[in-house]
Amino acid sequence: MTAVELLLIRIDYFRDRPHYVSVLREWLTELEISNGRLITMGNFLLLFVAATEAQNDQLLAFYSSREIDSNSRGERCVDKFIDVLGRKKVDTSGCKGFLEMNVLNQTLLQKVLVDEWQAEQTWLDAALATPRTKAFLEWKEAAKAARKEKRKREGQKKQIRREEEKQKREQEAAQKALEEAAAVEEGQGEKQEESEEQSTAAEKDVVISKELVAAMPLSSEKEEPVKDIRQQQQSKQLQPSGPAKKNRNKKRRKSSTAAS
Repeated sequence: MTAVELLLIRIDYFRDRPHYVSVLREWLTELEISNGRLITMGNFLLLFVAATEAQNDQLLAFYSSREIDSNSRGERCVDKFIDVLGRKKVDTSGCKGFLEMNVLNQTLLQKVLVDEWQAEQTWLDAALATPRTKAFLEWKEAAKAARKEKRKREGQKKQIRREEEKQKREQEAAQKALEEAAAVEEGQGEKQEESEEQSTAAEKDVVISKELVAAMPLSSEKEEPVKDIRQQQQSKQLQPSGPAKKNRNKKRRKSSTAAS
């Protein structure tokens, strides 16, 4: 006689219960598993199976590879949030047929699973210890850590960008300061050159003025006496003296007297 293996699985959540149950029944039919229960206690979901070890191995393989549920986008997906609470071989099991079963409280659940079908109390205690399956909670924690790490990386990238922008601003400010200093220095140099040019031009003007003054004739006051003397000399040369005219007249009178 083939030994029976008990398998207890905790299901986290039904997003589409009718579809989930329909696919599960198809799997059980394909694997020729005829004994088990789909147990519901509020939001607490369990799948109990009494089959062979090979059948249970194949059922778990289906869970890891085949679509049975729907995700938040309505797409078919595998149920990766199940917890395998335990597996145990027994000679026989009182669970016959496959049914959906609603249980009102933990006492009744314990009576059915532990007392009648020989499941382990530790399996049930582990399942009841958390509000969701451990697989889901681990995924949630990992997703939270991934988001935190992503925010950290984004924060680091932002910090790097801020540092780069700060360095760029500082470099631009330093460059601007250098350019302004160079412009001021250039302006001062131009002013100095202009001042030197003006000073040189002024010196040249002074030299030219001195040369012009040196080349100019004496002033009119100093030239007046010389000019008067020259004019007097010229007038003396042009006008004959008085006594000479009288002699000519005398000669003319004498000649006229002799003629008469």
